[in-house]
Amino acid sequence: MPKSVDRINGFDWLRVLALGLVLVFHISGLLDMETGRQIAGMSLGGLGVTLFLGISGALIGKDERPAGDWIFARLKKIYPAYWIATILAFLAAAISGYKPVSFVQFLWQMSGIGLFYAEDLINVATWFIGLLLALYFSVFLARLTPYTDGILQTMAMGAAILIVLNSNADYFSNSLAFYGAILAFRTSKPTLWLLSLSVPCVILSGLQFEFLQIAIVWVLLSVCLTIRKRPVFIQWISQYSYEFYLVHGVFLVGSMKLLKAQGFGIRSGIAMLIGVIATTIAAIAIQKLSQFILNKIDNHGGAYLRTSPVVGTELPKISTDVSVSRERSQ
Repeated sequence: MPKSVDRINGFDWLRVLALGLVLVFHISGLLDMETGRQIAGMSLGGLGVTLFLGISGALIGKDERPAGDWIFARLKKIYPAYWIATILAFLAAAISGYKPVSFVQFLWQMSGIGLFYAEDLINVATWFIGLLLALYFSVFLARLTPYTDGILQTMAMGAAILIVLNSNADYFSNSLAFYGAILAFRTSKPTLWLLSLSVPCVILSGLQFEFLQIAIVWVLLSVCLTIRKRPVFIQWISQYSYEFYLVHGVFLVGSMKLLKAQGFGIRSGIAMLIGVIATTIAAIAIQKLSQFILNKIDNHGGAYLRTSPVVGTELPKISTDVSVSRERSQ
């Protein structure tokens, strides 16, 4: 099993692909182009989300940090940017009157479990964060035991059974893609395992088409392992893919409302271009602000640890660099 999370260049390509699928799905919806939202019966947006989760699972499978260190790093990665994006979404909704807002709704969505809040979501990305947190905490609990692989295998099989029974198939197809990727990358031959796992999924797609989506994601993960190079622009887009995902809905819808655009047309095309540009700028700003906040917290915590609260003397300086590579944080 790999002992580090060395950068896998192919994952940058896959993040860009996943983001592109989600973006095309939402733009097609805003332009009333329903034919551009599906391929072979699969939702482009759903495929993009499943691909994001497959990448995340693969990186978790390669990550050997203790469970506590790992989950803490994940929460640090998820929450600051998500909080900023959610505050931005609520402010936009309150100012524009696009959706009714409430304080209870705000608290639910800031918690990250707004997926389970019955009323209309202000920041639609909340549903993805809720799913992501549920999956992460299930892995965290499994890693606290000596039976990690067995528990993950059981959860993967349970998700597969629920898909066959068509019980929340969308939700559990994402779960199966996630757990399967973790298990494959906990072996020394992830490519072989991913391709092997894809075969029964292709067969089962005759029962539920969600299995085909899972198989495609696993095959793409195996293919990406053969990629050795990536252009700078691919790395750059991948770097901001999470923040872009969090706020793209706000700016795409906002641009349509601002230009009073509707359906397919020149005005709508201009609105989408403005929305993408605005989202890109916001994604960069959110990431830098999130990192600034985390650095302040880390520096404050390090200063506290370097000073003994008991005798008031200076302790030997220890490293306070708790940052991890972009790969480890995905």
